[in-house]
Amino acid sequence: MEKKGTGAEHVSYRHNVFRNKMLGFEKILFIIMVSVNILYIIVSFADKNLPAIMTEDIIRLISVTVVQIISCCSFRMINSRDNFSNETKNRMCCISLVGLFAAEELLFYFCEPLWVGTAVVMVISSFFNDRKTIFVIYATSIAVWIASAFMYNYGVTSAVKALDVRDFTATFLLISCVFAISVILYNFNKLQVEDVVEYYDGEKKLQEKLSTDYLTQLHTRFSIYENIKQAMHDYYFSGKDVCVAMLDIDFFKKVNDTYGHDKGDMVLRTLSRVISQYTDDTIHAGRYGGEEFLILFSGYTRKQAGKILEGMLTNFRNQEYDFLPEDVIITFSAGFTYLDNKNMDVEGFIKCADEALYYSKEHGRNQITYYNDLKLRDMQVNR
Repeated sequence: MEKKGTGAEHVSYRHNVFRNKMLGFEKILFIIMVSVNILYIIVSFADKNLPAIMTEDIIRLISVTVVQIISCCSFRMINSRDNFSNETKNRMCCISLVGLFAAEELLFYFCEPLWVGTAVVMVISSFFNDRKTIFVIYATSIAVWIASAFMYNYGVTSAVKALDVRDFTATFLLISCVFAISVILYNFNKLQVEDVVEYYDGEKKLQEKLSTDYLTQLHTRFSIYENIKQAMHDYYFSGKDVCVAMLDIDFFKKVNDTYGHDKGDMVLRTLSRVISQYTDDTIHAGRYGGEEFLILFSGYTRKQAGKILEGMLTNFRNQEYDFLPEDVIITFSAGFTYLDNKNMDVEGFIKCADEALYYSKEHGRNQITYYNDLKLRDMQVNR
């Protein structure tokens, strides 16, 4: 028995489960179709005036059986080959199954198998969550439908119906025609789908560029602003803790003026790397402008956020730069605040962190100030 692994082994296991489900469904379909037709042929014996129809049903039964066997054998052969990727095997499985429904539609002259079949294949593949496989199924299904409509509209199906029902060549010629047209239309639809995928992939990359600061690889000002807005929305409706911190590199202008802007950029990238060590799905960081950074703590209390900021400051202090004398240490000042007012907007929330940052810089730098403590000190002074 194959065991679930991790990484690539687990992915391969999921692919195999997917294909086994498809093959199992194909077997069930085969049994149902053959059983129904055998039952229909047996019932037809009661009518002595239908020898031709009965012969036609037998031919259809044999044809479907042959197509089914060819479909299963061809896919099993591909599935057993190691030189095919999992994605290729998945697509061949889906194409084989959809093609089988198309053949049954033409053989039995009704569309229900194709409707139900393509729907079932799409549902199964959607659970598999393989976007490329789903697109291949869509393209194949559209191709088969257009091919069937084309042949029906131009009388190809009617012409075959008028032929001798015992002529196996006509039946398989019809199947060959629909598959040939389907291949042509599939390639066309595949190109259309690839264009759509390429467009959305390009749009996604563009959005990533717009939301990522080029120098620091953190969020841009707009992107971190939107994250804070969403976190505040979560707080208003669920009470989820939210903290925001603003950081500013101490004496950054002096670094630029003394050592050059390239060295200043090096310091910015160093701080961004330090911050990135702490970021995850609940901690987001962005460059607010110049040497200022915004950090969002979603789901963190005031004490938790303060402890993380202290770790960042300690880490940043310990960074070494080859262009600086050994006794020179670069630090940052920070201010942060905790959201406890449901009437506050994003600008007001960020301003509170900015005021706390200003206090840190005015009172010695290289420190972290909590805005609510600052308010408490102001209240004590005013008494």
